[in-house]
Order: sequence, then structure tokens, then C-alpha cells
Amino acid sequence: MIDQLRKDRIRRPDLFHSFGPIEPEKLDAWLRECKFVIPHDLREFWCETGGGDLFETETVLGPFASADLADNVEAMYRWHRQKGMPADWLLFHIGAGLSVVKMSSGEYATVQPGSYEVKDTFASLEDWYNRLLRKEYALRYGLG
Repeated sequence: MIDQLRKDRIRRPDLFHSFGPIEPEKLDAWLRECKFVIPHDLREFWCETGGGDLFETETVLGPFASADLADNVEAMYRWHRQKGMPADWLLFHIGAGLSVVKMSSGEYATVQPGSYEVKDTFASLEDWYNRLLRKEYALRYGLG
């Protein structure tokens, strides 16, 4: 998992609520069935957490989050595809903005809701977490 996120979860567990770990074989079967290709770091994150809620308004969508369709990565992928999101993009985060992984390249990006215009790109999930979420919330929640 993301090293800094792991440290932040230990320091402030009240700010991180995961949907629950996913067995790697179950996740891999689901990825094959949906034809989703994701980077290793997102796969590792989903295996460990299943996605979940972070800070006050951020959600990393989960493959098997079914309590609320807005938390389910596959349901949100289909919904945003109907709104014009490119087929190669997998929406994995909603909150203050939208975050996708470009499945053909493994690149992470934040995009403008509605137009899906790329606002920023990130080399890894760690880079995304540190430059987007942690930058916004670390000081507010005493994470250093």
C-alpha cells in the first residue's frame, strides 16, 4: 500500500474507513471479468482496504462496495462512461474532485467533473495521495 497513507492511517485511524480487504484471487477474477487493467499499487491498495472513505469528503471507490452504488467502482465507471468519460479511464476516487487511472498507461489523473478535462497527472498512487489528498488534509488533521 501507499507508505505515507499507511503511516497516516496508523496516526489517525478515525480519518480512514475501509470497505474491507479483498482476497487477491477474487480481485483478479473481477478485474478480468470487467476487463479493467490497473497498476500494481492500486491493486495492492484494494486488496488491503477494498477502498473506503478518507478524511471528510473523499472516497476511494471499491470493487465490491455495494452498500451504496456511489461507492462502487464498476457502477460509477458505467455512469461516467454514459456522461462522456473515455472508456480507457477507470474512475477510482470521488470527493472534492474526480480521479481516474488511465488503464492503457497506468497514469493517474484528476479530471474536471462534466468535461473530464485533465487537471493534473500523477506518476503513482503514492504521488496522487501525497500531492492531492494529503496536501489538502494533512495540516488540518495534524498529520505533519
